[in-house]
Amino acid sequence: MAKILLRDKVREFRSRGTSLNEVASRFAMPKSTVRYWCRDIVLSEDQLKRLFQKQKLGGILAAERIRQKRIHVTSKLRTEGIREVGKLLPRELFLVSAALYWAEGYRKGDGEFGFTNSDPEMIVLIIRWLTESCGVLKKDIRLRICINAIHKNKLSRIHEFWSETTGIPRDQFSSPTLIKIANRKRYLNNDTYFGTLRIKVRRSTDLRRRIMGWIVGLASNSGR
Repeated sequence: MAKILLRDKVREFRSRGTSLNEVASRFAMPKSTVRYWCRDIVLSEDQLKRLFQKQKLGGILAAERIRQKRIHVTSKLRTEGIREVGKLLPRELFLVSAALYWAEGYRKGDGEFGFTNSDPEMIVLIIRWLTESCGVLKKDIRLRICINAIHKNKLSRIHEFWSETTGIPRDQFSSPTLIKIANRKRYLNNDTYFGTLRIKVRRSTDLRRRIMGWIVGLASNSGR
């Protein structure tokens, strides 16, 4: 008898246009059972429309909850990462930047120091490394901007950006390199495009030879 009464209640709620999930949740029972008990119930067109709109809204709200959770987790992990790194000690600055040069610096041949990148923070870190770890004077640092020729009308502002970012005066910038091939990359906000910056150091052949030794030292710790 109890089962029959429960089934009648379930069918009554379903007949009102309540979704299968809501009915199953209300009566704490499997959705498959609700579907089986209500398999012969045909909802009206208006009821189906209301269910569709409700499900659509539910999907939007669920997606927003997921997005907010992702934002929260991302922010939390970012904050933890910043805290875990902390302030770089001299030894850490030396090793981290040597590894960056290993990945991004000029290593072919036996020429002078050279490092190119578009990331302002990385550029600033490498300049800090040069002055604090390598004993390079800022007056011996030479910079060169490389941009696509389609941005040459912004060159003055790009020079200003890199000069302010690095603390290197404009008279230590070489003539810029303008790339005249079609740029396949499209920037959604051209105001944030500043090309790449090449860092050179005057009379730095011996410095680069020393850096290559540091790289060998890093490689010797790879565990191979």
